[in-house]
Amino acid sequence: MAKLSRSWHTFRAFTWAQRGQLAQAWLLLPLAAVGLRLLGFRRMKALLLRPAAAAPARDDLPVAQTVARIVHSAARRSPVPASCLARSLVLCRLLRRQGLFADLRIGVAKPNGRFEAHAWVEHLGVVLNDGQDVERRFAAFDRAELLVEPTPWSF
Repeated sequence: MAKLSRSWHTFRAFTWAQRGQLAQAWLLLPLAAVGLRLLGFRRMKALLLRPAAAAPARDDLPVAQTVARIVHSAARRSPVPASCLARSLVLCRLLRRQGLFADLRIGVAKPNGRFEAHAWVEHLGVVLNDGQDVERRFAAFDRAELLVEPTPWSF
C-alpha cells in the first residue's frame, strides 16, 4: 500500500506536460521492446528517432534529467520488461521531440570473459539514464558508427 501511495504522490507532483510524457513513455516502452525483437535495432531506431520538425536542438540539462526520470518511472511500471536499449531509444525520442540534444550511446564490455552490451543517453556529454562512470565500464562505439544507414543487403 505504501508503494502505491508513493507512486500516486510522484504522479501528482508531475505537471500536465510531464504526465503526458509519462503516458507516452509508458506506451512506447513495450512497443520499443517488442519492436527491437521483431524489427531489429536499425529499423526501430529509424522509426523512433526520425528527424523531428522541431526547433534546433537546445541545451537544458534540468529538463533532460526530468525526462530521464519520467522514462525510468514508466519503465518500472511497464507491462513488458524493457531493455536498456529500448529505454534509451524512448528517452532519445522524448528528448528530441522537445528539441533537446540527445545522443544514443552503445558500448560493450567483456567482464570475466562474458560479453555484455549496454545503451545509454547523453545530453551534451552528461549521462542521463545511467551512472557517469558508464564509459569506464563499457567501451562506447563512436557516434558516427551508430548513424550509418543500412545497406540494402545488411540485416
